[in-house]
Amino acid sequence: MKSTTDTSPPALDARQALSRPYPARGAVEVLSDRVCHLLSHAGYTVGDRFLTDDELVELTGLSRSTVRRALAALRQRGWLQSRAGMGTYVGRIDGERPRSSHVKTPVGRQAIRMGVLAFNGKMPDHDWYTPQVMRGVSEASADHNVRVEMLTGLTGPLSESVVKLESVAPDVVISLSADPNDGPLLRLASEGGMRCLLAGTTFPELDLPRVCEDNRGGMDMVVRKLAERGHERIGLIMRRWVGSWLFKRHEQWHNTLRRLGLAHDEQLMHWLPMQDAELVAPQAFTDVADWFERARPTAIICGHYAPALHLGHLIREGRLRVPEQASVAVIDLHPEVPRMLGMPPASAALPLREIGRKVVELASAWCDGQAPASLTRLPLTWIEGPTLADHKPEGR
Repeated sequence: MKSTTDTSPPALDARQALSRPYPARGAVEVLSDRVCHLLSHAGYTVGDRFLTDDELVELTGLSRSTVRRALAALRQRGWLQSRAGMGTYVGRIDGERPRSSHVKTPVGRQAIRMGVLAFNGKMPDHDWYTPQVMRGVSEASADHNVRVEMLTGLTGPLSESVVKLESVAPDVVISLSADPNDGPLLRLASEGGMRCLLAGTTFPELDLPRVCEDNRGGMDMVVRKLAERGHERIGLIMRRWVGSWLFKRHEQWHNTLRRLGLAHDEQLMHWLPMQDAELVAPQAFTDVADWFERARPTAIICGHYAPALHLGHLIREGRLRVPEQASVAVIDLHPEVPRMLGMPPASAALPLREIGRKVVELASAWCDGQAPASLTRLPLTWIEGPTLADHKPEGR
């Protein structure tokens, strides 16, 4: 019988269970099965320290890569947990999925604990994304037996944040964050066996399952809606942000115009400054007015919400009449856009609530053993508005 103060593994049992010969093929699966049997029958308790990679390599005679693949599979299934800088610990000792023991549900199934990293957490006054996604999460939570917990206090050193996240131990982590510091945190959490699911287009460098809007499909839809109304010179305004979504929208604008046989030169594209101070400087508004006079688009797409500020300024100054001089459509229906333009625009709205509902659905299925696809795209929704009019070319 192990002492209650002894956190070391039972070495003799481990040697008996793990040192037998392994097949040339399928060694990862065999090792995983033997470790599960060991954890269930060798007197371990949840929280005990488990063997290191080096100890397992020595015991099994397998390669380090084989051992690590087996351990990664066991972490994914909840049998083991990694703690940054501390080692590997026992996550469970039976065949049941680990869950918080105090969470009860009417149907007798323990609730899935879903931790959420919020988008733009350092500037909550400007965060319009999270509330809409979380509305979808709330709508789907009861149906899928999910309890949502907002993850906070993870802004310290990375090693401390990993330990805090592991101490909370959610069944699934959903990231809505755009904070660059959260990228390494998610990577380490995933490598430690925690289920991590991305909501949105942030952190494209992370090889994690993702639910996001279909940016190419959304831009294609907007261009075609304008073309159906007779517009042949369709301009695009975007801010010089860094993001895969921006690249996809810009590229699809160009590609759809080309496929429809419409003007697709870069003269119809206007880039706004990246820096906040430059974005609201008088020169930025002057540059948009000069671009409109020079390029003469009959329709303008705001590739996201920021350009609506500049077009609204031209409208109020009487230098742009919408939709008489130019129709306007906006991708990303930020709640402030109608105020910026002085009217509700035609728009392609992001599927934010749908993203929230989908991540709950995928998180529930993942905890039941069905891993999500690497990428799930959801379509944008077209909304008509008074900023749109048919265009009749002169002489026709």
